[in-house]
Amino acid sequence: MLWSGRLTQRRQFLLFFALVVGVTLGGYVLGRPRRSTSILDAVPRDAWLVVTVDVAALRQSPLAQPLLAAGAGKSVPGLGSISDACGFDPVARIRELLVTSPENGERGDFGVAFTGDFTRDELVRCAEKIAHASGGSPVTSTHGDYTLLENSADPNHTRGAYRDGGPFLVGRGAWMDAMIDAVEGRAERMAPEHAALRSALAPKAGGPAQAIVLTALLPASIREKLKGQLGTELGSDGDKAYVSVLAVSQAGVALGTGGAGSATALSAELRCETPAACDEVKALLERKRLGLSRDLGVRLVGLGPLLDSLKVDTHGPALSASASAATDDLARAIQRTLDFKGLGARKGGSTAPPPAASTP
Repeated sequence: MLWSGRLTQRRQFLLFFALVVGVTLGGYVLGRPRRSTSILDAVPRDAWLVVTVDVAALRQSPLAQPLLAAGAGKSVPGLGSISDACGFDPVARIRELLVTSPENGERGDFGVAFTGDFTRDELVRCAEKIAHASGGSPVTSTHGDYTLLENSADPNHTRGAYRDGGPFLVGRGAWMDAMIDAVEGRAERMAPEHAALRSALAPKAGGPAQAIVLTALLPASIREKLKGQLGTELGSDGDKAYVSVLAVSQAGVALGTGGAGSATALSAELRCETPAACDEVKALLERKRLGLSRDLGVRLVGLGPLLDSLKVDTHGPALSASASAATDDLARAIQRTLDFKGLGARKGGSTAPPPAASTP
């Protein structure tokens, strides 16, 4: 009996210990933060266009500096500065940005997803202030875990969608609901063709990190409509290459860049209906490259090295193209182009032309 009593106590101890361990592990598993959502999770299955921008990386590149300077101080008509309306600059805090559109995008549906260094409540307050500043009022609703906010003064009925942890969404029509369902796993996400293009565009080892990636699936209905609109313009032998361009069913473009002293790389991937169509597109690209490389203005701007580095290869019904140049040189080329068009930022952030010289 004594041995049996000791065994019972031991069993009680082991049972208690197992219970403590089980509760601890269960609390750990259930209390772990959920897997972070990729911004690509916001892309519904029937998206024809997907554009992603690593804003944080692009902001560090010299390529972005001329464009950011040219846009500094800009305001929204009727609202003034977004920073003044919100109390902070939401654009300056964005880390990632995604733009997508459905195949039937002619209805005007679109969607934007973004992540950044702000909270759900900050964005909601910002949207409410903008609604009031524009003479409207915020109208709220819910969809899943998201709070939706629409400006009653907006005739296009664009809505913002916010939830803790993001991604945050802005969109129009049923496409916004489709994006929310994709994020929350209630609907199919991005088509595998987009994923395959993004994989083909992935940078090689040692290449610059991608800042912008665009992929597009071009349905035959849209391409047939374009052929019909162009009509007889595509009838001559010299325009056969342009007919082949309309035979491109999938396209992807990526921009990889880095900080000062880095290289910037452009890459493209096309999928054609036939190998012959891709061969025609390759011939067209090489003719365009040759023509631009002989343009003195293009050389003076500083785009010559980028054009000279262009390589185009075909492999069956697929085409790959790539080009690269020094990031600092391309940044200067962008600045020269902006200055030439009168869009470059001047001292003090003004883009107005300098005052006319007085006559002595």
